[in-house]
Amino acid sequence: MSDYRRIVSYLYEYSHGMKGANVGFAKIEQRQKQLRLYFHVKTNENSLQYKLYFYRFHHGTMEGILIDTIKNSDSVLEFRHIYPLPDDLDHIDGFLIYHSKDHFFGSQWKDHPITIRSFTPLEKQKPNVPDPVPEIKKEETIQKSESIQQLENKEESKTEPLPEVTKTTEAKKIEVEELSQTTSQKKDISSLAEYIEALQLEKDAKEQSSPKQKASFDWKDYPSLPMPSIYHLSPCIKISLEDLSLIPDLPENLKTNGFLLLNYGNFGHLFLAWNSEKQCRYLGVPGIFDNEKRFISSLFGFQEFLTVPMQAHKTGNFGYFILPIQ
Repeated sequence: MSDYRRIVSYLYEYSHGMKGANVGFAKIEQRQKQLRLYFHVKTNENSLQYKLYFYRFHHGTMEGILIDTIKNSDSVLEFRHIYPLPDDLDHIDGFLIYHSKDHFFGSQWKDHPITIRSFTPLEKQKPNVPDPVPEIKKEETIQKSESIQQLENKEESKTEPLPEVTKTTEAKKIEVEELSQTTSQKKDISSLAEYIEALQLEKDAKEQSSPKQKASFDWKDYPSLPMPSIYHLSPCIKISLEDLSLIPDLPENLKTNGFLLLNYGNFGHLFLAWNSEKQCRYLGVPGIFDNEKRFISSLFGFQEFLTVPMQAHKTGNFGYFILPIQ
């Protein structure tokens, strides 16, 4: 797994620096020395030129590392390409599809929010951004004649290579299909795509699962992750995916839970906590709450969400989807 990494996250439309609606998703895959970039965006703007950037925060500046330049000619922009792997992917904070500071699409991978007023493109230097791999064609747009139903069929076709899907997983698929019939078409596509990504991650992890390590775990060896006192979580520690193998009496299937893997790829950490009131442990997965995410998380066992810091409303706020474990 050391030569493979996958990041999947929502893309939001920004207007005059203000974050708007979710309009698509981006998927970035590291496979050995290659970087595979794919994104799907629905926009009201036509015939605009966009620059694709990775961005990172450095000394208060949001530095844009130029990847490529594309032009859209339709209301749906779909792009797929392969590049050599940048040297500093671990230090990247997110991804932009950038037209101007007044109009762009952003994908945030870490806790630091996008602050476009501090954005500084690095086109002249282009550090660690090599030329595209030759003989790989771009798919810059899709034709207007392709309907939303065809887009959904494309996403559904990704589930065909999953012969080991259990009856429980099949039931989850049916629930997601019912959800897609009752919500808007734009939300259908992004929700279904994220659910399929989680299923695929779960399948990949099961195929590559390693023998269980002998547990050697001490709460004191991990950094503290303070939580609002109202949640009665103490101690609460920050852990990595690899630490799950060391935690005693942890359900084996948690290491291959698709929702956990998907959000870990976006945020890079988990939490483990002790609930003194209920006398049980909790495993937390970071994320931004919305109704679609709540629905998908519940299919994978994460039924509750805690805002951090404590908020009166959950939607749009950062926090943790949690799962009680004995």
